[in-house]
Amino acid sequence: MEERLAVRVRAYRFRAYASKTAAGVLKTRLEVACKLYNTLLHAEQEEYKKNKHTMSKNELRQLALDLRKQNQEFQVLYSQVAQQVADRFYQARERFLDGLANKPKRKKTHKYLSLVYPQKGWRLSGIRQVGRGKNKNKRKKARLRLSKIGFFTLVLHRDFPLEQVSQVCVKLYPSGRIYIIFVVEDAEPLGQTLEQPKNAVGVDLGITRLVTLSDGRFLENPRPLERSLERIRTIQRTLSRKRFLSKNWLKAKIRLAKQHEHVKDFRRDLFFKLGALLAQEYDVLVLEDLNVQGLIQKGVTKKRRLRLHDSSFSEIRRILEWEFVKRGKLVLPVPSYNSSRECFLCGGINQDLTLEDRVFHCPYCSFTLDRDLNASLVLLK
Repeated sequence: MEERLAVRVRAYRFRAYASKTAAGVLKTRLEVACKLYNTLLHAEQEEYKKNKHTMSKNELRQLALDLRKQNQEFQVLYSQVAQQVADRFYQARERFLDGLANKPKRKKTHKYLSLVYPQKGWRLSGIRQVGRGKNKNKRKKARLRLSKIGFFTLVLHRDFPLEQVSQVCVKLYPSGRIYIIFVVEDAEPLGQTLEQPKNAVGVDLGITRLVTLSDGRFLENPRPLERSLERIRTIQRTLSRKRFLSKNWLKAKIRLAKQHEHVKDFRRDLFFKLGALLAQEYDVLVLEDLNVQGLIQKGVTKKRRLRLHDSSFSEIRRILEWEFVKRGKLVLPVPSYNSSRECFLCGGINQDLTLEDRVFHCPYCSFTLDRDLNASLVLLK
């Protein structure tokens, strides 16, 4: 019997450093790609007005190549990058027709921030080891050449299968940082999990305690957004006083983007470390299936809604699931209805429990326990 295989797509992101010339060229290429996208959008709209016909993926690709040949401005883009711009517009249109997104509209040049090399047009060379002491042989540097743009120096903090790379994406973040993303496709057997899971852990998510485990351990919520909020508000007020798209406006925008990226990076670093720790210790992860959007809409106060956003329940669940799945371990989502009000010992429901009550007391069997710990034990049960 043949073993069924599934294609797994993984992305390896690395920080890239470029000279002022290369960074300037990258910004120029992004502006040209944005203009090409808007041109394709206008051509699609005109075609539909005249013939009530939407162009196919191949027609959009061919139109992008024809525009590149006819217009000297578009010739600064690599041919496959121009085709990928057409693919991006086609995917945006299909998502709109499927009811998954809004109607495609003109993009602004300062918001078009990535280019994709689907097959060729890039070369990685000059890989060498760097670092001293404990970090020796753990980090590498390499030189990446992107056609029509220039050279970038990459910091490779982990290994990846270079021969299996299917796409290379260069992304300019609003803060000015440049990242290179290698997309790798490899085949893996379907349904490959551990044969006999041994250890299981229940995880309860909350605002006061971000994570409470069924083994009694917990992680306090660091609230990175709330701690940085005053600084963000100050920069936002400064930005609002600048003339739109002026040099001072762009500088203030970069400062604001750096602050937001700091909050985002703090969260992701914390969540990935937590996921790696749990995946090393346990074989089964039991999570509550939260309706995060519903929780935010039902938030009584503005501060509570802010803390729900700051806790990022959806992101922490996605990262924890990824850490377990990539190691071939099980993830079991459990309905969250009454998980905080149910008694772990007898199964009774305490209808009088409120959000302010931090200790669970069962009115039926007099069982008393920390509210979050009781919820994690109920999830595990």
